[in-house]
Amino acid sequence: MKVIFIKKLFAFAVSVCIVFCSTINQVKAQQPSGRIGFSLKVQADGFFNPKVTKVIVDLVEPESQAQKAGMVIGDELIKVEDIEVPGTDASVLKPHMKFVSGKPKKLVLRRPNGHTYEATLVKP
Repeated sequence: MKVIFIKKLFAFAVSVCIVFCSTINQVKAQQPSGRIGFSLKVQADGFFNPKVTKVIVDLVEPESQAQKAGMVIGDELIKVEDIEVPGTDASVLKPHMKFVSGKPKKLVLRRPNGHTYEATLVKP
């Protein structure tokens, strides 16, 4: 019983670090003007090949692209480009979470009330 719990806890920590840490580094690296300006909280399940179950916006910086695109804390990330977020392997999703300077990236998000919308963001 303890071994299963430890494995699940470790899998969660690894998957959160895989997706979330790279996203945090990318967001922090933005220049003050024109920055993307958001961070995400990642939930995942699995040990060796964790699958992302949910990704929630947990920070939107004032005057950022994210705020101007309508993103708010609590929104759920549904798609990155054409990749469905829930149910996708963390290792598959990770490269799609990186922003390349000058290249637009389309995100589909869902509000807690169920309304979905698109936000296109570009790293300066």
